[in-house]
Amino acid sequence: MASMIVEEERRFQAEVAEVEKWWSSERFKRTKRPYSARDIVMLRGNLKQEYASNELAKKLWMTLKTHQANGTSSRTFGALDPVQVTMMAKHLDTIYVSGWQCSSTHTSTNEPGPDLADYPYDTVPNKVEHLFFAQQYHDRKQREARMSMSREERAKTPFIDYLKPIIADGDTGFGGTTATVKLCKLFVERGTAGVHIEDQSSVTKKCGHMAGKVLVSVCEHINRLVAARLEFDVMGTETVLVARTDAVAATLIQNNIDARDHQFILGVTDPNLKGKDLAIVLAEAMAAGKTGPELQAIEDNWLSIAQLKTFSDCVVDAIKKSNVGEAQQTRMLNEWKNYSSFEKCLSNRQAREIAERLGLTNLFWDWDLPRTREGFYRFQGSVMAAIVRGWAFAPHADLIWMETSSPNLIECTKFAEGMKTMRPETMLAYNLSPSFNWDASGMSDEEMKDFIPKIAKLGYCWQFITLAGFHADALIVETFAKDFARRGMLAYVEKIQREERKNGVDTLAHQKWSGANYYDKVLKTVQGGITSTAAMGKGGTEDQFGETWATAGSSSVVIAKSRM
Repeated sequence: MASMIVEEERRFQAEVAEVEKWWSSERFKRTKRPYSARDIVMLRGNLKQEYASNELAKKLWMTLKTHQANGTSSRTFGALDPVQVTMMAKHLDTIYVSGWQCSSTHTSTNEPGPDLADYPYDTVPNKVEHLFFAQQYHDRKQREARMSMSREERAKTPFIDYLKPIIADGDTGFGGTTATVKLCKLFVERGTAGVHIEDQSSVTKKCGHMAGKVLVSVCEHINRLVAARLEFDVMGTETVLVARTDAVAATLIQNNIDARDHQFILGVTDPNLKGKDLAIVLAEAMAAGKTGPELQAIEDNWLSIAQLKTFSDCVVDAIKKSNVGEAQQTRMLNEWKNYSSFEKCLSNRQAREIAERLGLTNLFWDWDLPRTREGFYRFQGSVMAAIVRGWAFAPHADLIWMETSSPNLIECTKFAEGMKTMRPETMLAYNLSPSFNWDASGMSDEEMKDFIPKIAKLGYCWQFITLAGFHADALIVETFAKDFARRGMLAYVEKIQREERKNGVDTLAHQKWSGANYYDKVLKTVQGGITSTAAMGKGGTEDQFGETWATAGSSSVVIAKSRM
């Protein structure tokens, strides 16, 4: 028995040493962990498992680091289905899976709806698995096809890397720490190379381009990131972790527990509202029978009187109104600016002590009075708020994503430069959102074309259109359905079949695309090399897509043999 215990401990310590060596690699040189390798090995079972997603995670890391070094960017968009993910493989080096797209088109319960994070938490992992299985299948299918060719044929046939790394939407982690851990486990098991997690409240989560967003504290989101990394470590994977912040447009925050948030929380500066908490005023109005527009009018009036400001702005205004000379005012303002710069992240208590030392002893500023009926504090969102959060999240994540409300180059530059002051090696991500009206952005067509490479030079090495697959799907079906209803098969031939042929789209020969040849090979392998039931045998209609003559308008043209 004693020897068994000794051997158990020897294996345990050997695995701890293995994890420590892994963590000391270049991959993790900037990753901060509040736990030890021993903790990780204690949380593992005895059965060592390998995950295919880990190979793609390593591939994703190298892809992004190469782009970062070159000042370029991986560009991609949200994929809906196996058709899209295989078509994207020819041209793009990463794949994105959007929670919004899944929520609206493919939840686990098949119940569609807006992106409010109220869909089952396995929804996005299920979609990843759907796409990952398709990637693997088309990779197998291609190998069989290529190795059935002569060397000359293979030399003329471009190889397609179908195994492009998938980055998926982990939303807010879907609850507390244990929910985040279980979600990340699903992602790893189902083929995800990278996951992003955002700093909104799980209970009130909205799409990044909706109103009413509520942030969690900096420390709570760090806990989410640590939970995700912990699970990746337990599973032995190098899954890329993206930390998203919605701090630019957020107007509320759950609590004031973290000092790093204090400088952005708003307080009432009108002493006439002392003792008149907004939540109590509204509760009393409701008790008196007020509803809807009447309640809204009461809240709007209260807020208009409140003169909401950050504590720093309150101090600056007080200094400017103080009865001291101009030179003394300038000295006080400079001293306050030095003490309260954003990177210092003063707590409100510390800020009040400094204000008192400057002689501002009777400041009225109260962050509890304007709290909402749900108990949330008022938050002044800004790029600077996103930068402060980015600084805090960077040691626990591989990329930082600042969600924005428009494709604003000034904002992009400010965020990138702000991040570099404290975290110069951090990779950045950018959402090229279809929620933006790009034509109303003030950019010319040339500027739109240059937008991706321009911000790539700032460090945004992963850029993506979250819902491009969704919009592309809708556009082609809408325009084709309308034309098909009017012109019948001519609409199909003109809009679909000829365009597939002209652009070399694999689905022109859809039986081959779906793998009929592959399974013919399976049948022949089982049956000694021949079969009378081959799907692609003589008589199949796909033979029609060999050397074919067609008429386009009044001109006869030769249609080349399908590339499939």
